[in-house]
Amino acid sequence: MSRFIIIFFAATLLPPPLALAKRAAPAKVEPVIYQGVRYVAPNDDGRRAYIEAWGVRTDKKLWDLTVFTNRIDPNLEEDVQHVFIKTLNVRDGTLIVTSERGETYRVDLKTKRSDKIRTT
Repeated sequence: MSRFIIIFFAATLLPPPLALAKRAAPAKVEPVIYQGVRYVAPNDDGRRAYIEAWGVRTDKKLWDLTVFTNRIDPNLEEDVQHVFIKTLNVRDGTLIVTSERGETYRVDLKTKRSDKIRTT
């Protein structure tokens, strides 16, 4: 009985497992096809949010572009600081990229230049 009490109190007083601090996997982002090019957000690197452009007919990667990067504080758990791309949309020849934090970026598909859309 005393062994049970010791184990019970030890389990309740010890910090929770580190696994509880891990973030969930990012949501899968649906690719967007525009003028024969498929745009995807791999979401495989929480430090760098990027898109890839793939030829629909050839299935060859045409280019990739970093849309935004995440500063990582070395004093905190890294994976909980990751921010991923949440959605992709094309509007008037511009790829609209939305992050998990609700920030929106536009990518000019002709120049392959990205910028953050200012919100008020």
